[in-house]
Amino acid sequence: MATQSGDIASADSDSSENGTLSLTEAFQVYVQQMPEEAKQVAQPEIAKFVRWLGGDRLIDSIAASEIGEYSEMQVQRATSSDAQERLSTVKTFLTYLKKSGSVETNLAQHLRIRKSRTTANRAGATRVTQQQVRLTKAGFDQMTKQLAQLNEQRQEIALEIQKAAADGDVRENAPLEAARENQGMVMAKIREIEGTLKLAVVIDGSRAATGIVHIGSKVEIIDTKSKKKFNYQLVEPNESNPLTGKISIASPVGAAILGQSQGSEVTVSTPRGKQQFKIETTS
Repeated sequence: MATQSGDIASADSDSSENGTLSLTEAFQVYVQQMPEEAKQVAQPEIAKFVRWLGGDRLIDSIAASEIGEYSEMQVQRATSSDAQERLSTVKTFLTYLKKSGSVETNLAQHLRIRKSRTTANRAGATRVTQQQVRLTKAGFDQMTKQLAQLNEQRQEIALEIQKAAADGDVRENAPLEAARENQGMVMAKIREIEGTLKLAVVIDGSRAATGIVHIGSKVEIIDTKSKKKFNYQLVEPNESNPLTGKISIASPVGAAILGQSQGSEVTVSTPRGKQQFKIETTS
């Protein structure tokens, strides 16, 4: 291992002013010391990992949250056994970086295999572990657009982290910590949207029964007592936005009018007591 550390140090001295290797440079050094047989198996998987993070990234700018995200992505895209096999080579690479002294944090510990929901409780399990998420066409398009924007933001934050890490001591670097915190929030949102879109079914409102309130319906209801009118569109919980008139089918009003026909009256329990509404129009 002393020879490996020496190789890292040698490459390190030529790579950057602050003596930190880029991910691509560290990968190249690692591969050079591997046996040929092991190299053929491990090199393609580690290369994918390097490309995903960005080969120009300095290795001391990599956050634990990014390693965790990569694990989650592999689990979602493959079976647990396949993901375990793919991640084991990456884990060995990250362990090497720690042992060689190239990074202070043992990033390998954040590569954890979790059972995916589709394989959990495989022995004797009969219940459905994943459910479809019904979205309106507008809601699907909005989420797709938001995901693209977040992925662009993720790349920008990665550059911020790289610049902040190059500015000084990574252990006492407020801009670096702020960028990493922001990165964690963006990544969490990306995973949430990707999970929703993966299960999404776009609603075809044209096939719904005329005059019946369904997911995607735009309705006008009236409070039979106050005569105040409300205009809503009925959507799944993850698409709801009361500020834009989109209410969830799980909300008191949404649950009450779902499946009802135009002209029907429904009673809704609210914090102010029971309210009576009449469905004036639906489309």
